[in-house]
Amino acid sequence: MKISFTARLLIYCGVLLYVALDLYGFAGPLRKAINRRKSDSPEFIEEAKKNGIAAMVLGRPVTTAQVERAARERLWLEGKSWKDTTPEQRTLVRKAVLFDLVDHQLIRSKIAANKDAARASEEEISERIKQLLARFVSRTDMEQSMQAQGIASEAELRLRMTAMIEMEKYIDRQLQPLLEVSEDEVKDFYEKYLEALALPEMIQVRHVFWATLGKESEAVKSLAEQALAALQKKEKTFEQLAKESSEDERSKLQGGQLGWIRKDRLPADFTEPLFAMQKNQVAVFRSKLGWHLAEVLDRKAVQPRTLEACTEEIRRALADQKRPEALQNIRLAIRQTHKEHIHTYLSVVEAMP
Repeated sequence: MKISFTARLLIYCGVLLYVALDLYGFAGPLRKAINRRKSDSPEFIEEAKKNGIAAMVLGRPVTTAQVERAARERLWLEGKSWKDTTPEQRTLVRKAVLFDLVDHQLIRSKIAANKDAARASEEEISERIKQLLARFVSRTDMEQSMQAQGIASEAELRLRMTAMIEMEKYIDRQLQPLLEVSEDEVKDFYEKYLEALALPEMIQVRHVFWATLGKESEAVKSLAEQALAALQKKEKTFEQLAKESSEDERSKLQGGQLGWIRKDRLPADFTEPLFAMQKNQVAVFRSKLGWHLAEVLDRKAVQPRTLEACTEEIRRALADQKRPEALQNIRLAIRQTHKEHIHTYLSVVEAMP
């Protein structure tokens, strides 16, 4: 049957009117279908909650399963236990790793698109696994812990380490220009912290040690005083006393030598009596651990350091100060570049059990 031009025109107008009303009027099936595909629409967010999607990055989902695994893995790598964390702590960790996963997706896309991106070598991956293994009693213990974290094999662990190392390399490459330290910055730091940069006062010490744990303090003190008397009468040498009597296993076979020490590197109850002694002075004193027969063999006064001697140390310190802010700026810049393609659903993460 032939349809007239007027009838066809009316049909077309009717279809267009329906589409316009569907899209902009009563939000019919077409509008709902389109909304379900828009990552920031209420319909998509509702679907995300149902399907366990915590974020959309460059059109790819970050699932709640990924968030959960990454949160547990983070605590595992830090030597912490998931079961010992509170619900509030778990939510905080999940939110933190969600943003990490977003950044990882973005960075991985940049690495994949960059043929010149630094890759992880087999040696680097093996060294990283070796460092991880050092945290466990045995390889079996590590493998059991891996299984508990959902890491099925060492091959999968190596893949994760590869991704981690390559992202670190990418970030480090981006950081380098941001961590540069000028000559003026070095000079200003040196002048401001001249006293703190000086080599501190140091003393060379040897001692004989008697622990008081589970013993009468006065009885132990008597042993130390008897040793001092034997030394003063030249009945025994310091080396002999250390070898025969000292309970400090690390120094007794070296004649009680502790080497050069700084006041700020050891407990005050031990260093304060020592630094109050004169060169070649021998004395008995008590610390929290026990009694000591000690001798100060030599002293070095505070020694100022030249700018040249401190330059590299200052550069490293200033670069370390700049690193956290620079790293945050890089991550924010990457997110800003792709902001139209990043959608996070924190309510989905907050609802995780």
